[in-house]
Amino acid sequence: MAVTDLSSQLQPIIDDTQLPCVEVEAGGISGIHLQFSHGFSSADMPSGSQLFLVASITKSIVASMALKLVGEGRFSLSERVTDWLGELPSVPFRRITIRHLLTHTCGLPDQLPGTAELRASQAGLPEFLVRVGQHGTDFNPGSDCQYSSMGFLLLGEIISRAIGQPLPDVLRTQLFLPCEMKDSWLGIPADRDDLLQLAVPCILPSWQEDAPDWDWNSPYWRRLGAPWGGLLTTASDLGKFCQMMLRGGVCENGKSVLTSAAVDALADEQTRHLFDLPQKTWQKRPWGYGWRYAWPEHSASFGDLVPRSAVGHWGATGTIFWLDRRTQIYVIILTSTPFDQSRFALQRLSNAVAATLL
Repeated sequence: MAVTDLSSQLQPIIDDTQLPCVEVEAGGISGIHLQFSHGFSSADMPSGSQLFLVASITKSIVASMALKLVGEGRFSLSERVTDWLGELPSVPFRRITIRHLLTHTCGLPDQLPGTAELRASQAGLPEFLVRVGQHGTDFNPGSDCQYSSMGFLLLGEIISRAIGQPLPDVLRTQLFLPCEMKDSWLGIPADRDDLLQLAVPCILPSWQEDAPDWDWNSPYWRRLGAPWGGLLTTASDLGKFCQMMLRGGVCENGKSVLTSAAVDALADEQTRHLFDLPQKTWQKRPWGYGWRYAWPEHSASFGDLVPRSAVGHWGATGTIFWLDRRTQIYVIILTSTPFDQSRFALQRLSNAVAATLL
């Protein structure tokens, strides 16, 4: 099937799965091959202008910034988090390295017990950090792999302290603007209420339905800038980021934001090299640094036809993106439907695009 005919195949999938709004972009190192939009007919929000809360896709972006700083000699991955976050108790945090944060082997939980209460109180990130210190680890760092949003809270704070600027400013100046990602924000700035109007409303999961002060659609959450899931962006901007990765760290405009060594480290399988991690864990659920592999048999798979060499991420708000350096293609699918409800639709859409481009 020609790429020009692909849109006609995507629409029946969307109709069948009843997704209210979708943005799809796919392309390669040479540029964009497909842009598809559904559900944006309003003049107030024309196709391409809307911001999606992409949830945990944020982690791959923050990880990329971390490897940029590694390449600049700001820190090494074997350094302890307590070397940077001295307020954390020595036991058990002294055993956690930055490498553990990037590979989800730090032993910290995904979300803290009492997260709903923290958000209901409009807690800032420093309060989350204090609570992480009080909670401690669930297992010895490096001995298991447990998806950890709180690990990326620590990583974001380390990046901020290494540069001496808030993480949203670091990402904006060192990654987004050089790549001409002008519509990407880790948290909506306080003086940009206009951007809140461009943010696509999320369909809320059941645990957020009675929480208007802190749910995904609240000004609080969209301004918080959570390093584990607070990025608002467009399919077009993520496409620019993926093209940069496929070009070995060089943006389309010729600006270099990552070294090729950093790109290799992000996308290469890293968990197999952790001495204490059981073999069955890294074989079934391999990670790069903040970039996950395709995991075709997993419920959060990128799709059945996606190469096993592909890396990317998913987001709880109903998003996936992946790229494959071997075939030099990328795919971005953004929706407003929670991943638990949209994952099969996302996988079907991803399959249809992969079948055409691969």
